[in-house]
Amino acid sequence: MPNSTTLFLQCLMGMQCKDFAIIAADQTNTQSIIVMKHDENKFYHISDQLVMGVIGDPGDRVQFAQFIAKNVQLYKMRNGYQLTTPAAVHFTRKTLMEALKTGNPSMVNMLVAGYDPENGGQLYTVDFLASSVRVPFGVHGFGGLLSLGILDRFHKHEMTEDEAYEVIKQCVFEVHSRLFVSLPNFFVKIINKDGIKDMPIITPATYILKAQG
Repeated sequence: MPNSTTLFLQCLMGMQCKDFAIIAADQTNTQSIIVMKHDENKFYHISDQLVMGVIGDPGDRVQFAQFIAKNVQLYKMRNGYQLTTPAAVHFTRKTLMEALKTGNPSMVNMLVAGYDPENGGQLYTVDFLASSVRVPFGVHGFGGLLSLGILDRFHKHEMTEDEAYEVIKQCVFEVHSRLFVSLPNFFVKIINKDGIKDMPIITPATYILKAQG
């Protein structure tokens, strides 16, 4: 099995609420002990109201996410309507499982965040072993594990988007404070009835400006 270290030295976190889902991912791209860039986009728009956050080996991450995105778009072209969030997650899990059976698994962990008119915000966690579950909040990576207590304490189903963004900021601050790996920048997206919205990137300067304000 390929080296899975990169799965744990990256970070994903997210929450689902009544009217939206929010998801955050670090933007660090590393090769061995070298940091290649701090502005990597680890989000992939699967449909108008569905985002996949993916961490893991850079090659696997890009190849797998593009395969899922293109096949979901192909389904829409053939049938005239988009897959629901659970259906897209099922297809993703099935693809991971098939790769695992071949002995050449895709070394990726992901959070899939979407919005459906009937069910509101939705969040699914999926790992490289093809296990999947719908969760009120979810994480991947060592940084995510540091955030679980904060998410468990502050997550509420009726939260507003601003409140959810503030909780994510608390989680990122914890990652900055306690994780031995430098993950300075976090990209945040909100998925709601209007589509996909980019939120301000969270950086160490975010907390300096807040303290000065």
